Amino acid sequence: MYRPTGIKLRPCRASGTGSSIKRPPRRGAVVRRVTEERDVSAERDTAGVVAAIDIGGTFTDCVVISGDGSVAYGKALSSPADDFQSGFFGSIESAATQAGYSTDELYRKLTRLISHGSTVATNIVVEQKGARVGLLTTRGHEDTILMMRGLGRVTGEPPENILRVVETAKPDPIVPRELIRGVPERVDSTGNVVVALNDEVLERQVRELIDAGCEAIAICFLWSIQNPDHEQRAKAVVQRVAPDVFVSVSHELTTAVGEYERTVAAVIDAFVGPRTHHYLSKLDGRLEGLGFGSSLMLMQSHGGMVPLQHGTQHPVLTIGSGPVGGMVGTQRLAEDLGVRDIIATDMGGTSFDVGIVKDLEPETAAETVIGKYAYKIPAVEVLSIGAGGGSIAWIEPHSNTLRVGPQSASSNPGPACYGRGGEEPTVTDANLVLGYLDPKAVFGTSGDRQIHPDKDLAYAAVKRVADPLGLSVEDAALGIVEIINAKMANALERVVVGRGFDPRDFAILSYGGSGPLHAAGYAHELGVDQVIVPGEVASVWSALGIGLSDIRYQRQRDAQLVSPFDPAELEGMYAEMESSLAEQAAEHGAPELRRYARIRYEWQRNELEVAVPNALDQAGLDEALRTFESTYESRYGSAALLPEAALEIVALRVEAVLPSGTRASSHTPASAPSSNGHRASRVVHFVRGEPGQDTPIHDGRALALGDVVQGPAVIDLPTTGIVVPPGAQVAVSDGGNFIMTFNR
Repeated sequence: MYRPTGIKLRPCRASGTGSSIKRPPRRGAVVRRVTEERDVSAERDTAGVVAAIDIGGTFTDCVVISGDGSVAYGKALSSPADDFQSGFFGSIESAATQAGYSTDELYRKLTRLISHGSTVATNIVVEQKGARVGLLTTRGHEDTILMMRGLGRVTGEPPENILRVVETAKPDPIVPRELIRGVPERVDSTGNVVVALNDEVLERQVRELIDAGCEAIAICFLWSIQNPDHEQRAKAVVQRVAPDVFVSVSHELTTAVGEYERTVAAVIDAFVGPRTHHYLSKLDGRLEGLGFGSSLMLMQSHGGMVPLQHGTQHPVLTIGSGPVGGMVGTQRLAEDLGVRDIIATDMGGTSFDVGIVKDLEPETAAETVIGKYAYKIPAVEVLSIGAGGGSIAWIEPHSNTLRVGPQSASSNPGPACYGRGGEEPTVTDANLVLGYLDPKAVFGTSGDRQIHPDKDLAYAAVKRVADPLGLSVEDAALGIVEIINAKMANALERVVVGRGFDPRDFAILSYGGSGPLHAAGYAHELGVDQVIVPGEVASVWSALGIGLSDIRYQRQRDAQLVSPFDPAELEGMYAEMESSLAEQAAEHGAPELRRYARIRYEWQRNELEVAVPNALDQAGLDEALRTFESTYESRYGSAALLPEAALEIVALRVEAVLPSGTRASSHTPASAPSSNGHRASRVVHFVRGEPGQDTPIHDGRALALGDVVQGPAVIDLPTTGIVVPPGAQVAVSDGGNFIMTFNR
């Protein structure tokens, strides 16, 4: 894999004007590159071949990691029309070709194939194309999911929409009122049965829902987290009456306090369950027919993978798992570099995803939001906005101003330059017009799945917004890029500053097919000094992270404890969760158990999660509390500390982790003087109202260790590119990665 290095690279700045290359003295350590030029005729260790697939809104990416650590990748257009099958298998075929295998040979050699399915589950919710769901809840609480929380109408909305709250609305209910049944039962907050479950009434209600056409049943009873017996009995009744109906039970998903959030979790799980199960069953069957005889694993939103049979039980846990794969890769990179704080930015064809690695750990969230619905299942925190290469530019009719997104051309028809029938201008079209993208670039990686962009089609598309605004096509394209960069910078600010961090204390990791083209723009807006682009695997980084993920299970429970805390009480609560996790993980071996506590000051809402030692005693507890206070101070300032206030532990979480053992490695770029990578020039536009500049273009794979490219310049890579604006420079690290810095 990568080799830990421990020092942050600050490349020397080249002097002079125009684009030049200098070889600075090597300063400190660098990011190891994952991909390598591979001699497919050479003998390789093919034991333990792994394939990881990330299904995005525009492209499906596959990374193949061989037993010797070498990495190959493939891309194909995502294919929602056929349940993503064409894109899934097309990306594997492309990766097999690059790896030097026939497709049949690759399927025989694979020891593990990982798919995340997050696009499937996410699209079901966003497009409201899930199952017909019936809800069983405690009598008297039938309207909980319809009323939502008080902030339900603005949940998940960007700040500009919250300011126009009168224009917002609650989402359409996933479960209509006529498919909700109040079950005569009641458990109190201590777990005591107040009203016994009426099995006869329950069975009648289940039959009513089945007769009404329900394909899935969600069950959430009041205080089932304290006593799940009624939910378990209700599940058994549903399975007896309608064994083919998907059932989701709230206490199996989350033990968090909050009836609304638990109901949402169960309802969304039921909503996406049947279609996701169908997709995965179909996928598994086709893989078996192709000779794949090993394990299909699923990536989950908590940052680990689980076997197929576990993942299909609760598909809500796959929502958001694709971008989380990128966070896993970012964490590995941070560990190997010794760079403790990184902002991960993933700009693909459809969305822009942002996450934070702080002190070598991804930031987590206790609550997930999708489609204005919030549910309390812990996950790696990733914010997504509609800002990708396929984001469509349009003119707002009332103000006659240019807008970009959130609507996207996706994979069908895709940007106009794809030549697949799209006519609306997109960010990708603007990049092609401006010279940021190589007109000879190839989207996709093999055979008839390759797309060659057409600059004339891109020009005609951008002209559709340029003419009404009285702008040149180039200025309109620059406007599109500036707007999308500003939207991404705003999203970064919301995540980073909203968490109490100063973005200038972080490096930015830029990946995704479109990310490196825009990284300089959104990094400069935030005042960040350093951008890392992970070589040519930038466009498949999330798939790589999925491939490197460990097997991971987790449990969380609400605690509601106020200081002073009893270590013995906490130890008992942790031990109970660990016992449950050990049973789940038993088939894989003995897991490493990790403990966490979510803590806040009494009467405050800001919570921080800190690690807690195993075999907890008073000394270990005191250390965890000191960690909370020091982290709180560093994040929010010393004035925010409340030493006189009590502390609250609001939740406990345990992870059971089994390392996958998958490692990726590569050669180091040549250290001999390069041919300077300069292969051509083309006209590139950087400033509105000014003519384009004849700009040096560099072949990223021809640059050598330590080379520095001074802007203005463009570095072309096989599936992406790096725009180096005036005042910026990019150095090549000893891992083949690119480190961008700015003259402030």
